[in-house]
Amino acid sequence: MPLYQILLIGVGIILLIVIFRLYHLIFLLFTRLIFGKCSSRYFALYKRYTGKSPQGYCIKDDFINYIAGFYKDQDKIAKFSTEMDIQFQDCEFGTHFKKILTKRKKPFCVNSNRLKQFDLKVIGFKGALFAVEMKYYYFFVNGKFFLGQLTFKNPDQENIEKIIGVISKKYLLGQTINSDHFMINGRNNTKLYCCFNGFYLTISYLCRADARINELLDEYWESTTNIELNNNASLEEELMQKL
Repeated sequence: MPLYQILLIGVGIILLIVIFRLYHLIFLLFTRLIFGKCSSRYFALYKRYTGKSPQGYCIKDDFINYIAGFYKDQDKIAKFSTEMDIQFQDCEFGTHFKKILTKRKKPFCVNSNRLKQFDLKVIGFKGALFAVEMKYYYFFVNGKFFLGQLTFKNPDQENIEKIIGVISKKYLLGQTINSDHFMINGRNNTKLYCCFNGFYLTISYLCRADARINELLDEYWESTTNIELNNNASLEEELMQKL
C-alpha cells in the first residue's frame, strides 16, 4: 500500500476519533448556530450534556410563582383602576424577544424553557433606585413580551413608601395606597401587581390584551395547579395512613 494511502487512512481514523470524542460539543455548536444561543433547544441540550445552564438563571423553573399574584387570592388584595395605559419602562407589550435583546445592554441572566403550553424566555438586567438594588426582567411567551417585573432587594420602609408613592402619582393621581400588596388595572388591559414578602418588593406588569397568550397562560395555570392539588391530596392520603 502506498505511503500516501496509509497517511490518508491514519488521518481519517484520527478525524473519526476526534469527531466521536467531540460529538456533543459539535452538536451543541450546530444547535446554537441553527436555533440561536437563547433558544430553548440549545438550553435544553446544553443542560443535558453539562448539567447546568449556558447562562445565569433569572428565575427558577417554577414559572407559576411569577404569575400567581394575578390568579389567586384576588379578594385579599387592594385593587385600583386607572384611566392611563400601564407600560413597563419604555417597552411595548408584544415586542419580539430579539428586538428587546438587541435594544438593551447585555443581560446578566437568561432563561429559555420549552413548557408544555408554550416557549418561555426571560432576560434580566440590573439597576438601582433610591440607592436600592433593582433588577428588572422581561418575560416572553413564544417570543412575545407579555410580562415585566421589577424587584428591589431588602428595601426599608421609607424606600417602599417612596416607590409606592411614585406608582400612585403616576397612575392614581397621588391617591393614598395604604398597603404594599395591591393591584392597579390599566386602560390598556394591563395589570400592575405590587407585593412585598419581607425580603423583596416585587412589581409585576402583566398585559392581558393578547387573547392567544391569555389562553396559553390560563391553560398553564389550570394544568399546573391541578397537578399540585393532586400531589397534595396524595401526600395527605399517605400521611393519613402512616400517622
